[in-house]
Amino acid sequence: MTCVHEKIEAALDRWQESHWYLHQIEGHYHDSDALRYSMNAFIRSLREIPDMITMALQNHEHFPNWHRPIRRELELNDPLFSKIIQHRRHIVHKSMLKPESKAFVASIRGYTIKMQFGFYIDPFEDSDMAINRFIENSKKDPILMQTLAPDDIQALALIREWHIEGFDEEIIESFRNAWIRVTNYLSDVLGFLGEERFPEGLPPCFRDSRDYRYKKYHGLHKEVEAYA
Repeated sequence: MTCVHEKIEAALDRWQESHWYLHQIEGHYHDSDALRYSMNAFIRSLREIPDMITMALQNHEHFPNWHRPIRRELELNDPLFSKIIQHRRHIVHKSMLKPESKAFVASIRGYTIKMQFGFYIDPFEDSDMAINRFIENSKKDPILMQTLAPDDIQALALIREWHIEGFDEEIIESFRNAWIRVTNYLSDVLGFLGEERFPEGLPPCFRDSRDYRYKKYHGLHKEVEAYA
């Protein structure tokens, strides 16, 4: 007897792949090219899952009629997934995925922001390069660093926030929500096939997004102090 999971094994593997790429997005949040490549790969893998389910179960009794409205709901109700479907042929190009990056230089303690101000970063500039620009500017104008007043406890940090054009939601949250909706869709498919659904709730690996958006630079302020 064939295991239910074997029937949709390829789609489940692609779902696991999209999960892996989601963590690549988190890990490369401050590396602009690696981030963009991870975003593209995540989108490609996620958008293929409904097609793979359709192909795997097209001859399963009653499935096509049951599946049609379920898939339509997924593709229309999730904003990111809807955009993926609409722009299937060119969503992965720079013109569609040029992230709109917001950035702040700050002094933080844990997640608590003690002081911050806006700092322009080109969407394709790495955060390490940006903070080095800030350090060089601070050498010329020490008031910048003095205003933040970082020390050994209160760290200098670059806070970054990426968006896909047309979306207000930050990309980690947006992509996680899309992945969760696809997970629920796969749970519905498993339920139709008589199998247990996936566990409800967020996976334990989904950490606070500030762990990725806040990049701390311990001790870097001393370079400006020494120069001054």
